Amino acid sequence: MALKSLKILTTGTRRGFGKFIAKKLNTYKFDRSLKFCDLDKNYDVIIHCASNPCKNILSNDFYKFSYDNFFLTTELLKLNFKHFIFISSIGIYPQSHKVYNEESNFEIKTRNNYEFLKIMSENFIQKSSKKFTILRVAGLLDKSSRINSIQKIISNNNKRISLSPNSTLNYILYEDLLNFIEIIMKQKKFGIFNVSASKNIKLIDLKNKLNLSNVKFGNYDYLTPKIDNTKARKEYANLKFTTYQNIKKYIKKNKKN
Repeated sequence: MALKSLKILTTGTRRGFGKFIAKKLNTYKFDRSLKFCDLDKNYDVIIHCASNPCKNILSNDFYKFSYDNFFLTTELLKLNFKHFIFISSIGIYPQSHKVYNEESNFEIKTRNNYEFLKIMSENFIQKSSKKFTILRVAGLLDKSSRINSIQKIISNNNKRISLSPNSTLNYILYEDLLNFIEIIMKQKKFGIFNVSASKNIKLIDLKNKLNLSNVKFGNYDYLTPKIDNTKARKEYANLKFTTYQNIKKYIKKNKKN
């Protein structure tokens, strides 16, 4: 299937991965500056990237936060489409030493409202349509991504991060997620996929492997569980790489640029 022939709508296109994929695939765009009622009603594919990751929400702002992270999803599902792709997060899994795959039925222990609403959206999508693909995505690395702990560490410029040295994270590159989405659109792959690296990285190990001296850790322990990405890796072989290998690729790419 030629992707150029598809009518694709991408949400959350003002920044981050939504902006990145909309530009790469030349899709229709939707962001907060536009009115939902002005959207066309028919699309081949909807790539729903829009979210509001704000952690500290005032009571008066909670509806807007909920709209961005849940109610917008319910409205998009009322449009006519052949394939609905939802960008979720591996952050919905509990912090533990357990291994989680797409079939895991886990107790909800979210750290914030953002992750809770991701789970709500996933459940609503599964009840509303059979033409969906839910991508539980790892942390994303790109020069245009929101500044994250990995980027602060590798900058080695004495910036303090809130996470402890024993915290573990899982990261892939923007290009990995883009390539995976292209594959599932071409092959019309439905279902749930863990789109992650094959192995997490402990932050103190990252510091030592990169021989960094100017890193200030905090006290918050963040434990990313072991993510089984076997199902997604069968579709896209580059998900065999570990978080550390992905970080090395990110560093190499940015040195060239």
